[in-house]
Amino acid sequence: MKKEHVLTALILSSLFFAVNCGKTETSGDTLAPVAEVENVETVTVTKSSIEDFYEATGTVKAKTTTKVSANTMGRIISIPFSEGDRVSRGEVLIKLDNRESMAQMQKAQGGLKEAQAKLVEIEKSAKGAKAGVKTAEANKELAEKTFARYRELHKRGSASANEFDVAQSNLKTAVSELDRAKANVETILSQKKQVNANIERARAEIANTKIYQDYSRIVSPVSGVIVKKFAEVGAIATPGSPLISIEDNSMYLLEAAVEESRSQLIQTGNRVNVRIDALGEGEMTGSVTEILPMADAASRSYTVKISLPVNPLLKSGLYGLARFPVSGKEAITVPQTAIIQRGQLTGVVVVGKDGIAQFRIVTTGKTSEGMVEVLSGISEGDRIVTSDADKLADGVKIK
Repeated sequence: MKKEHVLTALILSSLFFAVNCGKTETSGDTLAPVAEVENVETVTVTKSSIEDFYEATGTVKAKTTTKVSANTMGRIISIPFSEGDRVSRGEVLIKLDNRESMAQMQKAQGGLKEAQAKLVEIEKSAKGAKAGVKTAEANKELAEKTFARYRELHKRGSASANEFDVAQSNLKTAVSELDRAKANVETILSQKKQVNANIERARAEIANTKIYQDYSRIVSPVSGVIVKKFAEVGAIATPGSPLISIEDNSMYLLEAAVEESRSQLIQTGNRVNVRIDALGEGEMTGSVTEILPMADAASRSYTVKISLPVNPLLKSGLYGLARFPVSGKEAITVPQTAIIQRGQLTGVVVVGKDGIAQFRIVTTGKTSEGMVEVLSGISEGDRIVTSDADKLADGVKIK
């Protein structure tokens, strides 16, 4: 019994002590004044009509990529360019060993000179043969006249049979000489024709060899940037095998994968907002230039090609996001400057009716032209801070 009274007394003493201590501590406390902040920009949240977008990811690619290859087989002796170098159209990219074609050129040029020298000799021979024909014709004419005269004399008995026979023999000899002279001319003309053919053949061989010599100098068919080298000095180049890949850096496209269900919403010529994160310059405006007619069986998507404005920072392989406008809708949007990050949380600073600022978590949607769609967290009529919101502490009063 005594133990119960002692325990009760102890409990009552403890409660009395706690109450008295609490009163002592509380009586010493004073409320801290609320901090006030001036010149803070705010805006009242309202709904507005915004354009709805369908987003699709894609990859930047050059509009034109050219793979350069050799037209003839040969060992590579020079490639004075590296990947990333810019080249101009007509600039020599690769040189091949052309010693064999040079030897063929020398042989063909030697054959041409020999044939031309032979032609000069034949021209002289032809000239002499033609003169011989004229002489033979004159001799034949003289022999015919002499034979005719002796034939008349022989008929009248004024010339002997021997004289007639001699005249007749001389005529036959003259005719034979004329035929031989003409045959000689024909032979020389035939030789001349053959030599002319040899000259044309040599010239054709020289022209053909020159083409092969030109093939030993592989030039760039376009102006652009070397993006890939497939061979090095010492390798054997073969016709059709790519040696260098060049992309035209004057025009780039974003190839975006569009879902099959959304493909009907997109037409050639449509305006598209494109964001290339690597450029860090916000959005750019492109247009749909091509929609590939065949869908990818694995992803069930169509490839849409979007032309991009000229930008020296664009490169093949960059990640891009295409935003296709599809319709309009009513939504809450706030300036992008009002959105702040606190650790992993996204939110805005809301100003209450009493002027007290409080951080409020929001769920954001799409961003366009400096405005952010807010899906949840704030309502119409709320007042939010739009400048230096990340510098404001909770509980401060906005004047």
